[in-house]
Amino acid sequence: MNEHPTAVELEGFVWNRVSSGRTREIVGHIVRGCVQCRAVLAPHFAGLLGLEEPPAPVLTPQEDAQYDAAIGRAFSTVLERSRKLRDERNGENLALLCDAGEELPEVPVPLRGVPLFECLLQLSWALRHENPVEMVRLAEQARELAETFDAGELGASAVADLQCRAWMEVGNAYRVADDLAAAERALGTATERYLKGTQDETLAARLFSVQASLLGDSRRFDLAETALDLVYTIHRRRGDDHEAGRALLKKGIFAGYQGSSEAAVQLIEQGLGLLDEERDPRLVFQALHNLARLLHDAGQLREARMALWKAKTRGLDAGGRVNELKVRWLEGQINADLGELERAEPALREVKEGFEAAGLGYKAALAGLELGSVLLRQGHSETAVREVLASANVFISLGISREAAASVLLLQKALERQIVDSALLKYVITLLHRSEFSAERALESAGE
Repeated sequence: MNEHPTAVELEGFVWNRVSSGRTREIVGHIVRGCVQCRAVLAPHFAGLLGLEEPPAPVLTPQEDAQYDAAIGRAFSTVLERSRKLRDERNGENLALLCDAGEELPEVPVPLRGVPLFECLLQLSWALRHENPVEMVRLAEQARELAETFDAGELGASAVADLQCRAWMEVGNAYRVADDLAAAERALGTATERYLKGTQDETLAARLFSVQASLLGDSRRFDLAETALDLVYTIHRRRGDDHEAGRALLKKGIFAGYQGSSEAAVQLIEQGLGLLDEERDPRLVFQALHNLARLLHDAGQLREARMALWKAKTRGLDAGGRVNELKVRWLEGQINADLGELERAEPALREVKEGFEAAGLGYKAALAGLELGSVLLRQGHSETAVREVLASANVFISLGISREAAASVLLLQKALERQIVDSALLKYVITLLHRSEFSAERALESAGE
């Protein structure tokens, strides 16, 4: 869309009075850098957040005196608005408010403080899968804002709670960005602020949950499971089965990391039974996918296929193209292990090409090895060797671990001498999968 939207269309965009198709065109036009249209939208910050009804009123002194009550209403509205935008994959309006630049956006006085703080935290969390660097930046902005809150206005305990939330979300953002040392320091500060606040148990549950994720990333699974037991207990006591189920899912992931497939399956099945699908359909999908993967790893192939079928037929959101490819990958692996090679081959080829297009070289090469194995079993030796050699070259160029590199090199040299060893190929695939799984942030599948 090259032409500027009309003033009427921009106003309709603010108040959701234009079609979804036209909304996407307007968002694209603005995001591409139209300074003129951004200037027109700037005074409508509140409308974009859903915090204001048209026409936007000017606060009177009496309304200003009621600001504390307004903050409470705005607090709830921001959470609900941002949740809907995220679930509908329509977060462009919020993104416009914080895109590019290191400074906080200019915000009308009535909307500064807690509402903006909530907006920054929600937007930061929504970027955890796509942009960890931006996730950190927005969380740090929320933390900086929280440090300016006036204890005289909000109360010392309330300010400490808000600062605790800010520091724990900064810590989680650092964790997602693989800066575990910075994450640990931030969570230490969050704990200090928690002790100065109201010591609300829901805040404690979130703090323990993020701490468990960090402990899991550090492979301190015993401590992580203790933290998750506390999270589970708090949410069950409060009657929040969904969050209790999330804690069980994370425990299941940890059990899977430690090779306890049976315990992992049981925990994830229990967690699934507590989840509210309407509240977080993507989490339900990811839990079913994790369950299918664990069942596959345990050799329960038909049960794995059933779990995957349930995830697909319920029409749940996989969370983007890469996650869709992971599901298709598991489908191909199950078909291959069941001996259904005619179904496995196109699935693995699609996955390999999809990961290549997404720039995920390690995953693409691993899928290529599996495709080569299937082709070899089908009797297509020449094509299989080409696929495996191409993937081996990718792995060697990636600088993988010494053990994996030695095995890949052995496989490469054997194939170059026309020695096709299917047992060696299977061993290399297993070894590389183990490395790939350890590098995966499985905790993201639990929604952290």
